[in-house]
Amino acid sequence: MQEIDLLKLDFNLLVALRALLEERNVTRAGEKIGLSQSATSHALSRLRKVFDDPLLMRSGQDMLITSRAEALIEPLQNILVNIERLIQPLTFDPKTAKGTIHIASSDYSTCVILPSVVKQIEQEAPHLNLVCQHWSSESFDLLKDGTLDIGFVALSILQDQQFQFQELFTEDFVCVVRAAHPVLEQGLTLESFVAYSHVLVSIPQSSKSYIDTALETLGMQRRIMLKVAHFFAAPLIVAQSNLILLTPRRVATLFVQFANLTMLESPIKVQSYSFGQIWHPRHQNNLQHIWLRNLIVSETQKL
Repeated sequence: MQEIDLLKLDFNLLVALRALLEERNVTRAGEKIGLSQSATSHALSRLRKVFDDPLLMRSGQDMLITSRAEALIEPLQNILVNIERLIQPLTFDPKTAKGTIHIASSDYSTCVILPSVVKQIEQEAPHLNLVCQHWSSESFDLLKDGTLDIGFVALSILQDQQFQFQELFTEDFVCVVRAAHPVLEQGLTLESFVAYSHVLVSIPQSSKSYIDTALETLGMQRRIMLKVAHFFAAPLIVAQSNLILLTPRRVATLFVQFANLTMLESPIKVQSYSFGQIWHPRHQNNLQHIWLRNLIVSETQKL
């Protein structure tokens, strides 16, 4: 069998070959693909050289295809269909999309962001699944190697510039106490703030909290009676005690709806922070990823 140099076989020749084998007429084949009769005849001549076979042979008023040409019909159709799929713009239809999205998130962002996001995914992309794991120091590496798709983080921790990021909202802090807390009678002042014991959500990477540093500059100190590792354990404990909790506003807003709690503005200014989503650049132009990121942005704008 003659060895064919694929570098000399251009895509247009294959298109011409398909038209010739379908029409079995040079004039009609040319009209089908927008070529003149002479250009189509030239293409047929080149194809005969490539395949070392006449391909089409005249028989009276008609043209017949050779056995070699007959054998080319099915593989040629498969090749052209695959090439067309290859060069077609990618599309994403959430209604038919399948697979699993992996997200790293603290308990804070899981409960603040995901409820409305999951509701929309359930409606718009009913076959997509989500796996949400706790954000840790290893999450950056998992984003790099593709194990994770997206991370929800305070953007202040983002120092590795190889990640793409998008701010979702700015978060500030408020105080939460039980609905019958004695401090509500006198009002929450700086003095009453430090007079009562506190619960602190202790993040492993942090040392002294910003609020305690700020109090020290004023010559004041609060008693931290309890430290917990999770944002959403603290409000439930506060609801059953006289402890004060300084917590992100969105956490407080969520819990005062369901627990015996009252939200108060903090008597001391606490620095707000930007919260966002991050992802590896490999996903920047992934249509499913873009759809998900846009959905997250749309839903968090409502928070």
